[in-house]
Amino acid sequence: MPIVANIEDLTNQEFDFVIVGGGAAGCALASRLSEDSNCSVLLIEAGNVSKHPLIRVPIGVGKVWARRLYDWNLNSIKIPSLDNREIELMRGKILGGSSAINAMSYVRGSPADYDGWRDVGCDGWSFSDVEPFFRKIETWTGPQTSGRGTGGPVTVSPAKSKDTLYDAWLKAARSRGYNIIDDYNALSKSERLEGFARSQQTIGNGFRVTAFSAYLAPHLTRRNLQILINAHVAQIKFKNSLATQLDLVDGRNTKQSLTINGSLILSAGAFHTPHILMQSGVGPESVLKRANIPLCIKAEDVGRHYRDHVAVQINFRRKDKGEFHHNMRIDQIGYNYPMAAFFGRGPATTLPSAMHGFARLRNDTLVPDIQFLFRGAPKHAAPWWPIISSGYEDGFGIRPVLLHPASEGTIEPVNNNPLNAPKIDGRYLAEPEDIKRLLEGLDIAMALADDPAMHNFRSDRESPIPDNQKDRIEWIKKTAVTAHHPCGTCRMGPETSAPLDTNLRLRGINNVLVVDASVFPRTISGNINACVYMLAEKTAAMLTSTSLSSDVH
Repeated sequence: MPIVANIEDLTNQEFDFVIVGGGAAGCALASRLSEDSNCSVLLIEAGNVSKHPLIRVPIGVGKVWARRLYDWNLNSIKIPSLDNREIELMRGKILGGSSAINAMSYVRGSPADYDGWRDVGCDGWSFSDVEPFFRKIETWTGPQTSGRGTGGPVTVSPAKSKDTLYDAWLKAARSRGYNIIDDYNALSKSERLEGFARSQQTIGNGFRVTAFSAYLAPHLTRRNLQILINAHVAQIKFKNSLATQLDLVDGRNTKQSLTINGSLILSAGAFHTPHILMQSGVGPESVLKRANIPLCIKAEDVGRHYRDHVAVQINFRRKDKGEFHHNMRIDQIGYNYPMAAFFGRGPATTLPSAMHGFARLRNDTLVPDIQFLFRGAPKHAAPWWPIISSGYEDGFGIRPVLLHPASEGTIEPVNNNPLNAPKIDGRYLAEPEDIKRLLEGLDIAMALADDPAMHNFRSDRESPIPDNQKDRIEWIKKTAVTAHHPCGTCRMGPETSAPLDTNLRLRGINNVLVVDASVFPRTISGNINACVYMLAEKTAAMLTSTSLSSDVH
């Protein structure tokens, strides 16, 4: 069994690759790199491993969020541009990372996103370069096309909801002149991501598919793979342009050290990867000085260029109670949940979020500006008793998401204690053009909801959205949240100011790579989980074909 909780169990072992972070990228890398029996791999995760039914059963995601289970419990600082509010920033602290607690949406993004990466100098990352790795990730259970994978570890399925509400949404979109997309993850290089479609989700055989369940659980007997859980990486030590040691704090709050004999891969995510680097003396000189951290490598863009998708939610009351409301009856839950947990069958395997939409607002861009997420249940949905009550007032919602914000934030250490959470300043919607685009997205969402196709479903609006623009802007500032897609804080690029080169190597250090959403040179047009898997698959292919550093291996 390769999962261990104490670093003493790894004494005197040497590893070709040490991977920090057991999320989407880390699990995928550990799996692919350990396919070579001559290659030894250690994966380090700060969280634990869990088979909690709320993770396993798709419908349990609401309780996971409400309780913030397996979450780092991060929040931003107070953001002046969002009415001085702290913003919740969920990130998974568990083997599988955020793939274990996310909404299970699977979106590759637009082909133009990756051609945009190439156009800013990231050679090797065009859509043509990355598309084979998207196919390698997945086993697609929907209608087969040449653009989809059939033998990958991650099962991706079309949304299964039978609620006719989504048919009405599609009809409304069509009547407003938008395309209906058959498969937004099978676009060719020349096709734009525009229009509306049924969702695709990382659900296989009725169960949530996590990075751990897909990439690692089937391979836990590999002798060359070790997984260290409950271990918080505090600092990296360097010598002669090499990472030589990891300082850790284990689950017993005991400080431990691990010698790095091979290559180190940071896959701790857009918040924790730059935080680990800065705690190790790699980052902006002024930031490290404020935190009383000695400078090791000056890297001004570590922790900079933080971007995230920002969204608002419009809620409506529903005239008639829908499918999800029926399934929230106590007697239905009592039957449906065990059926889902043990057999992967029944309504609890289906989410009330079965549609995506993408709208381009500018003629000078090839990528969509707004993503629309549809929710077939109200936020206050809860179990209810038949006979005793009629249950909660049913409703639904639509969420316009700003995909390519101009606003950029920062990640910084608050001091030199690596166990303290980083200071996260998102500066969300600080740039006026971001507000403008989100207002346009809001207008589209309202127009869709006002379409005659929605009249049989929609009652009045629950969200108190003002009619005049000035008040509407204030409403956005008071209600906007992130879509939990942080990226860009340790970006790759051809210029020396980028912390990473275009092979994801840390500049100035010969044996360190970063592989997670922090490397994005630009945001992508949708949920980031699929893109992070792609990064890992492509990097693993690179590393297995040629060693990272001749000085190390």
